Amino acid sequence: MIAITAATGRLGQAVIEECKARGLTRGVRLTARAPEKLEALKSLGFETARADYDDPASLEAAFAGVETLLLVSGAGSNETRIANHRAAVDAARKAGVKRIVYTSAVNPVPGSKFTWVAAHVATEAYLKASGLAYVLLRDNMYAANLDALLAKARETGVFAMPGARGKVAYVTHRDVAAAAVGALTGAARDNAVYELTGPVAYDGEDVAKALSLALGKPVRAVDAAPEDFAAAFRAAGMPEDVVEALISIYAASEAGEYAGVTGDVEALSGRPATALAAYVKAFFA
Repeated sequence: MIAITAATGRLGQAVIEECKARGLTRGVRLTARAPEKLEALKSLGFETARADYDDPASLEAAFAGVETLLLVSGAGSNETRIANHRAAVDAARKAGVKRIVYTSAVNPVPGSKFTWVAAHVATEAYLKASGLAYVLLRDNMYAANLDALLAKARETGVFAMPGARGKVAYVTHRDVAAAAVGALTGAARDNAVYELTGPVAYDGEDVAKALSLALGKPVRAVDAAPEDFAAAFRAAGMPEDVVEALISIYAASEAGEYAGVTGDVEALSGRPATALAAYVKAFFA
């Protein structure tokens, strides 16, 4: 039995699609705070269960009989996510789970400029000390993080982003999901770390070139001022800690924290990772 947490989220939905494509539905339990949203998938052979990170009893019940768990990182502050992830690991151990595949992030070190990486630092350490077998999937920045900026570039002819001079090996949700399913079904070694990246790292100029090709018109790159983006986030009503985290990921990008490229997506999924240029083309198709 395999279980997937946060199955109603964007990554969870991509994992479900990958499971369906592989004919892997029976023996897969989809868990979420609101499992009623997954009800229609039962007809395909999936099981569903309620698993609320804030309700340890629900986690233990949802993980009963499970051998391998995909622990999708939660949302919220570092403190919230650390507590939720620890509750999930504890519940998994109590329920008899043998192996946890965890979706972490690139460069989970205390010195990272990305403030929210602290939750991954703590969770990785907790998993390693848990006594359970683990697989750490360190996801690079998602290509989907650029969606709003891509759409704006179509209107303005400008791709503007703080930290645009830094290279980032953007990875798609679809590729992370394929790698995760590969890890769940035996393609990963126990107690191993996999760096999930796209096949090429892009800076702002590279993204602008991809946009120009996709749109058939010139697009130029601008290294935007972080304070301008922060002001826009505040104007949109975002809490200050979220603003700080979003700005910090741009600083991490500029510092080169996300520039590394690996073949781990292909090693786990059995297919090449998607380049950002292909993602941009599909975004506007």
